Amino acid sequence: MEGEEKQNAHRHFSATCFKGVWDLLEKSDRSAEDDRLLREMAHASHYHWLEWNNVEPKNISIGLWLLSRVYAVSGDGRNAALYAGECIKFSENLPAFFFAYAYEAAARAAAVQGNLDERDELIRIANSQMVRIQCGEERGVQGDLDGLREAAS
Repeated sequence: MEGEEKQNAHRHFSATCFKGVWDLLEKSDRSAEDDRLLREMAHASHYHWLEWNNVEPKNISIGLWLLSRVYAVSGDGRNAALYAGECIKFSENLPAFFFAYAYEAAARAAAVQGNLDERDELIRIANSQMVRIQCGEERGVQGDLDGLREAAS
């Protein structure tokens, strides 16, 4: 596979794997095999975004966030925290939406590890970004933050 065809394949597989991850995340009765597949598809999606020539920084931020989310829902707080930390570093200079979600990922990882004080501090940092988020759709991060605090309380 050469040039444009290879790039189209990377774009296709990044998006296809990303959608597959969301389909499994929304599944109410996920099995251990589903969780394994979640991790594999999240890594595949992120890899293909990294290989695509037209990748935008937001795609990388979302990929790191998704990796953290997948590890958190799989109960692996250590890897969830690892990818959340990478997401925070990568998202520092992106719009507030991405930075807030990076901290949401870190808060979720802390909750999985049972660190509720750290979770609350990370939620506070994420909430501090809310005034900088303009688009109403992007303010959905607030609902995720509120749900995270309620779920682990």
